[in-house]
Amino acid sequence: MSRSTPRLQLAWNSIYAALGHQSTSGSKYADECSNVNSEVDRSIDKVSENGHELNGIVGATTNGIQLLDVASLSSEGSQGHTNEDRLVVMSDERFHLFAVMDGHGGAQAGDFLVEELFKTLDRVYDDGFDHVELSHAMEELDRTFCALATSKLDMSGACLLAVLLYVDPKTDSPQKIVLNIGDCRAIAHEVCESTAEKDSKEKKKKKKKRVDQTLHGATHTGKTLALSRDHCASNRKERERVLRSGAFISGDRIGGVLEPFRTIGDIDMKGRDMKNWVIATPEIHQSDLLVGRSTLVIATDGVWTVLNNSQTMALVLENLGGKKAAACAKSAARAVVEKARELGSCDDITVIVISV
Repeated sequence: MSRSTPRLQLAWNSIYAALGHQSTSGSKYADECSNVNSEVDRSIDKVSENGHELNGIVGATTNGIQLLDVASLSSEGSQGHTNEDRLVVMSDERFHLFAVMDGHGGAQAGDFLVEELFKTLDRVYDDGFDHVELSHAMEELDRTFCALATSKLDMSGACLLAVLLYVDPKTDSPQKIVLNIGDCRAIAHEVCESTAEKDSKEKKKKKKKRVDQTLHGATHTGKTLALSRDHCASNRKERERVLRSGAFISGDRIGGVLEPFRTIGDIDMKGRDMKNWVIATPEIHQSDLLVGRSTLVIATDGVWTVLNNSQTMALVLENLGGKKAAACAKSAARAVVEKARELGSCDDITVIVISV
């Protein structure tokens, strides 16, 4: 949630295959922060002792989808609390998971999701992901956390944006699923094959290299797409849903309190007299993944309050393009965070950049 300014305590997060260190009960979340999240408070050059560098999954094809470059960056804001954002980057032989969590009122809900999200999705997977089962699983995850939070009088909550990449075994086609609860956001830049081929022919004809416009062999003549819709007052359908539930909206906040209209946690906004005010039902979108021609950006709302989709993707593509000496997903993620700070974002910011 909106909470930060430049105290650029940047930390590169290691792959959360670190979560692959023993699964723990969700009840652990309030007793201590998960070790994998301590990475947010470390220097840029260090990685989690329990995990591997993100480079460990780049180039891997264990689940049929090769990741060309991946990086994540989390920056603590300046609103008087430690970083409440969390992220997960994990892969196994069936799917890749990339997720950001934007916590508020404490980090406990985010910590819970770090521990439980991948395990939950792994249980749902059955030669692909059924959307109804995914939705029920997220709602059950929320009920579990809320029960724990109630026993501890914990009012924390978190938005969640997860992207799943996998090859559908039934059609043998690469897929991406975006699962959204709240106001984090995912965007994609896709280069159509016909466009890439046309540009390649044009380059040969002119005998002119244009490295600054290329991304893994395809020019940036594709399109930037929104992969999710924010669940907040600016979303007309979501606003109507909230009003139908009997809730009131004041200052673009539900009940005059909460900016996102869907979250995990926030037990004070999910009481008996507040049925369906704030829900944990995810909005799920699935589409084909253009392998070798896609760039994905996932970020918490500390980015989106000051940068729009096109501006954010332009920064990413500029830093992935190859013209700069350090062109890579890591420099792209850093560029987004630094620009957001420059434009006045004082919230915690977490960004994941994926080139596939």
